[in-house]
Amino acid sequence: MRISRRSETWIHTHFLTDGRVLSSDQRRRIKNRLESFLRLEGIVFGLHFEEARGEEGLRIVLECIPLPQTLDRIQTRLEEEIRHIPIQKPVVKKVRVE
Repeated sequence: MRISRRSETWIHTHFLTDGRVLSSDQRRRIKNRLESFLRLEGIVFGLHFEEARGEEGLRIVLECIPLPQTLDRIQTRLEEEIRHIPIQKPVVKKVRVE
């Protein structure tokens, strides 16, 4: 999995990934590792995950907008954490109607 786009909203930073699904264990591991990294960077805000229908990937949302240099370090760390996760495509079933 990789980050395909980064955007900032009013008070959040969104990292759009090319993956669609993360298990609860993967989410917990990413959240724990990244939040300890955020604390080392002096950031007390956390992150959460968003899955929107019709969107091309899963969003990892940082609940703040840090300074640009810090944000680049956070994105690099996040990319390291999700790099090994394989992309799971959505399951499509064929239905035959007679």
